[in-house]
Amino acid sequence: MLNQFAHAFVALALTFSAAIAQTTSSPLQPGPHDGLFLIVTDIHFDPFAKPDLVPKLDQSPVSEWAAIFREGAGNDFQGYGDDAGYPLMASALQAAAAQKFDYDYVLYTGDYLSHGFNDDYKRFAGSKPLGITSFSIKTTQFVSRLLNETFGDIPVLGVMGNTDSACGDYQIAPDSDYLVGLSDQWARLSDQPERFTQFRAGGYYKVAHPTLANQDIIVLNNIFWTPRYSDDCNSDGGDPGTAMMSWLDHQLNETKQAGRKAQILMHVPPGMNAYSSSNRKGACDQRLSPFWQDQYANGFVGLMRKYAGLVDYTFSGHTHMDSFAIIKDASGAPLVASQITPAVSPIFGNNPAFAVFLYDRRNGELKDSETFYLTNLPDTKTGAKPNWQTEYTYRATYAIPDLTAKSRSSAAKRIKNDPGLRAKFTELYAVSTQSSNPITASNWQAYSCAQTEVEPAAYQTCYCDEK
Repeated sequence: MLNQFAHAFVALALTFSAAIAQTTSSPLQPGPHDGLFLIVTDIHFDPFAKPDLVPKLDQSPVSEWAAIFREGAGNDFQGYGDDAGYPLMASALQAAAAQKFDYDYVLYTGDYLSHGFNDDYKRFAGSKPLGITSFSIKTTQFVSRLLNETFGDIPVLGVMGNTDSACGDYQIAPDSDYLVGLSDQWARLSDQPERFTQFRAGGYYKVAHPTLANQDIIVLNNIFWTPRYSDDCNSDGGDPGTAMMSWLDHQLNETKQAGRKAQILMHVPPGMNAYSSSNRKGACDQRLSPFWQDQYANGFVGLMRKYAGLVDYTFSGHTHMDSFAIIKDASGAPLVASQITPAVSPIFGNNPAFAVFLYDRRNGELKDSETFYLTNLPDTKTGAKPNWQTEYTYRATYAIPDLTAKSRSSAAKRIKNDPGLRAKFTELYAVSTQSSNPITASNWQAYSCAQTEVEPAAYQTCYCDEK
């Protein structure tokens, strides 16, 4: 039975669902051994979109937030350049539910909190604030609860993003009150609370796959591995990046010894930041911008090769765009497919989106995916009902048999060499936006190389030397 929180959410969400397209003939038709799962990422929920609600939210338990938004959030969507307020977030989740797919589980690959969260709290919390730690925990819990309630209490596996911290962007602290405040809820939403013994220490954990009897899901807090990470709020935090790398090695070995396989969830994808690499000033080799520090990038690729065949897929978000990367073995053959799912937040000019994946319940192979997007975000600013539609399906668009590393590698080669397919990838990269696509005729190779070369030296050869 829906609790009071869920009733309040459903009542408000009905306001935004009138123009949601329901899928009746989706190409994602599961066979007898197939399942479906949903990925939502980078909502960057902005509870400050209606500043007058913030003091009441701050003073209220998270169980009352849905009712507060129902009474005062209004129907206004944030537009390009903004994060997602309540109306947009509710609309996206209801659109995913309206497709009538029978999801096995939900993955949320990070960034629950809006950009500038701490500064906005200071501006709008009122004269008697309870504190940024309390408010950041409740905001993250609220998004997590919506993910759980909307899809009927199926497992929800969450990931720490760079904005997800009470300290500040890229400043999540090990053993922090923020992690403690999420631990019990996330453990419960995973349906495997006994697997969360490590979570409070660093925000990472391993669970058994919800449906695959012989696979695990390893969830990383790889903000620790990024060049921008700093531990300003916990000077005694040690070296959490190295600690997590050692933990990952141990978990992979444990999975291997048990005769199992694993999938890996993270927020920041492996490889190279094509946007930064193509927009910085200076010589090409001096502009290269890896997503992770070299020691962790090398360490992770080394583990994928050390345990070759154990991990077929990683899932991430962070860029807000729609792409992928291929991790290769030492001989250059495709080894791991890294899925990068586009965001709900339109702050970087992308259209809001989410993705559904069809997979084989016997071996975990990804067979296909369907991406849905909000087609009329600008029109919602003038009162139009949100219109969520299928943007594309993967197999049909890229003419590949599945979403394995081998097939994605084949698609990457065709994107590089086929101008028509490259134009299609460019369109889909920013989720069919009409004005803010970062890929141009002069920099497309930076994005093409990022798909196939996750190691800096190989990327330099691909992007700089062959330019």
